[in-house]
Amino acid sequence: MSTEHFKSSPSDSRPLSSRGRTWAARLALLVAAAASVATSRSAPAARVEESAPGVLRLSADAPSASVLLPVRLGVPNGSTQTVWVTMRAPLSARWTHDEGGSRAEPSITATLRFGPHALKPVTQALGVSEGTAVTFDAHSDGDVCRLQKPCEWEATLDVAIAAGSPVPGVVEVDWRMVGEVSFDETVDDEPQGLEFNVGTR
Repeated sequence: MSTEHFKSSPSDSRPLSSRGRTWAARLALLVAAAASVATSRSAPAARVEESAPGVLRLSADAPSASVLLPVRLGVPNGSTQTVWVTMRAPLSARWTHDEGGSRAEPSITATLRFGPHALKPVTQALGVSEGTAVTFDAHSDGDVCRLQKPCEWEATLDVAIAAGSPVPGVVEVDWRMVGEVSFDETVDDEPQGLEFNVGTR
């Protein structure tokens, strides 16, 4: 008995191969579309809060000064989300020299402590023009908050005349602290009722 009718001719295999390629292309497009949707998802915008501003004064008699602020983050009924919290302190320093005294340019250091580790102090030389404001930022390390319970920290800003720097007059440092809460990309919205306070206002 002949078995030739069971064999597929080359012309029969081409449509099957073509259909296979078509389905493979469709599958690739579906995978690419799903990947595009996944990668285009973005986290909620960061929540930013500022403290009230203040002024710290430095001189030969008081070469250092500090300010400590409470920071609190929480959700009234708790949340399963985990967030990342950082702090920075925008500073503006002005130097007024003593009458008839040295006009040697002083430098100051600023350290912002928040979270488990303090970052290296930032050192800034002040301008030689009397009363000219020099602006710079002090940054902190960050910390994790699991929002099942409120999280509380103390943010401490230390400013000081740099070691070995002359102190010919008075340095005034305008400061404020700015906190930022960053959310994970896997969530669509920040937790409802999120309360974030930097200092007492």
